[in-house]
Amino acid sequence: MWLPMIGMTALPHLGGLYGVVWTCLYTGMGYGSYLVWKELGGFTEDALVPLGLYGLQLALNWAWTPIFFGAHKIKWAMIEIVLLTGTVGATMVSWYPISRTATLLLAPYLSWLCLATSLNYCIWRDNPEEKKKEE
Repeated sequence: MWLPMIGMTALPHLGGLYGVVWTCLYTGMGYGSYLVWKELGGFTEDALVPLGLYGLQLALNWAWTPIFFGAHKIKWAMIEIVLLTGTVGATMVSWYPISRTATLLLAPYLSWLCLATSLNYCIWRDNPEEKKKEE
């Protein structure tokens, strides 16, 4: 059981290396996914929705940075982070009947995303896209 626990806890870290905050958040979400996986007996049919939502939110998490910082698409990053935050909420709802501990491990992440979403919104609001002039 050590290998799946270590692997699933380490998986979120593959999306990017950030400071201490993201290390804690990624470790919490990874270990939470392991708890759900273990409780459901692995990648079973019952695990499809809770671990599928988890995988979706992880992909959305990894996608935000290149959209916001790489492509400088603030509006698209705003749309993406709203979808991400909603997906994390749905993941938590699906995890709650399986493992309350796993659900609580996502709470700091959801809080951080609420802050990040508000910051993304303020940056988008304060930096309107310039419309191309037709000549």
